[in-house]
Amino acid sequence: MVDIPFSRSKHYLTGIDWVLHAFDYMNKRATGAGNAFQIVMELEGVPAEGELRDSIDGFVKKFPLLGGRPRRDYNLAPYWEIPSRTDESVWSLDVHRLEDGEDAFPLLERLANVPFGSDREHLAFSLLRAGENSHVAVKFDHRLFDAHGAEAFLGMLQQDSEKGGACSWEPPPPEPAHLSEWRSKFESGRHVNRSFLGMGNDAPLLSLPFDPTPIRQGFRFSAIPFTEQQSLELIERAENEAGYLMAMPYTMALAVQALHAVFSDRGIGEGDYVVPVTMDTRPPSRGPQDVFFNHVSLLLFRIRPSEVDDFPALVTSIKRQLYEQARTGLARHLLDASLLMRIVPLPLLSSLLSYFLKEKIGSFCFSFLGDTGQMPTRFMGKKVRRSHHMMRIPIPPGLGVFFHHSHRRLDVCLSYAHGLFTEDEVDTVLDVLESRLAV
Repeated sequence: MVDIPFSRSKHYLTGIDWVLHAFDYMNKRATGAGNAFQIVMELEGVPAEGELRDSIDGFVKKFPLLGGRPRRDYNLAPYWEIPSRTDESVWSLDVHRLEDGEDAFPLLERLANVPFGSDREHLAFSLLRAGENSHVAVKFDHRLFDAHGAEAFLGMLQQDSEKGGACSWEPPPPEPAHLSEWRSKFESGRHVNRSFLGMGNDAPLLSLPFDPTPIRQGFRFSAIPFTEQQSLELIERAENEAGYLMAMPYTMALAVQALHAVFSDRGIGEGDYVVPVTMDTRPPSRGPQDVFFNHVSLLLFRIRPSEVDDFPALVTSIKRQLYEQARTGLARHLLDASLLMRIVPLPLLSSLLSYFLKEKIGSFCFSFLGDTGQMPTRFMGKKVRRSHHMMRIPIPPGLGVFFHHSHRRLDVCLSYAHGLFTEDEVDTVLDVLESRLAV
């Protein structure tokens, strides 16, 4: 097939990037704010506001792509338009002072739901002063960062600050247009379709109904933090019961059991759970070229309600599906096949994805973010006591469970659209998780 000409100076978007743009479009339509996520660092001490602002400004100016936005080329491939320079309008910094004893979490939740100020703003920093300590919350546009890329970005920001802005960072190399090898892409599409059929796609999808009115308010978050000792015990238990490096299947099984308690109480049981799980596709040797845009793919797991109560069998089922998808290369085929979707305009693609998430592959989202060692242990001269992620996710399903492992500590966050759960149901999910995690 014919190779289509493209510009070698433009940074074209991959198929996964374009899918994330569609998720952003879906969430803006549902809530008014896009598909973003927030990383929160709890600090011992309070960084100087002026130093923080100057460090961010100097660092951000080194990456003009942070002031970019999506465009479509003459060859119909979408690309990220990169201006020749950036200015302060591509990021923001707000400062808040908490009262003595005031819980920071409600404010952090509100900040996670605030839309960016313009189509060229992709970063929003917030400094929450709480007596002698503080929180720094950074909201990232998911179109430009995935979770591990955002962690690496914060690590680079800290390095740059430590050296007084003297670090020289290479911009990521331009992404090619991927307008060749069409047969391979179509073969990958057929492989993905066969994989879906092999999962028994004809079974109904178990999902929670939602009212679009409260969803306009955005997302709620509930978090369970762990001590270092609790985190170590959980990882050891996962390896003993599920196998070496099998923390993902083990924690996913815990999440399924916790959410199943709510589904059962509501009498929602006709069908299967289908859970999309994100996986990092970066090579072991990571570099600045892996910081920006999305370096992820998806795995899909189908779980029958009858499997949920038998925890060892549930873990075994998830592991079996993981091995099978690794054997057949599903994640790689999804990356290749997704390149074919870039020709589809965002309104149409978002409608197609909404249908598949609602009807086929979206009971809830899950991820286990392993420790890459790239999150800073100090930030602006202050020790980072802990960090955690607050993820806004596509609507539908508007529901996700996310484990984060960083600096020997685990956190789990339940993310859900307003109105999806009652307070009692949230307590049920957290109680089940805590009871299983503390075993």
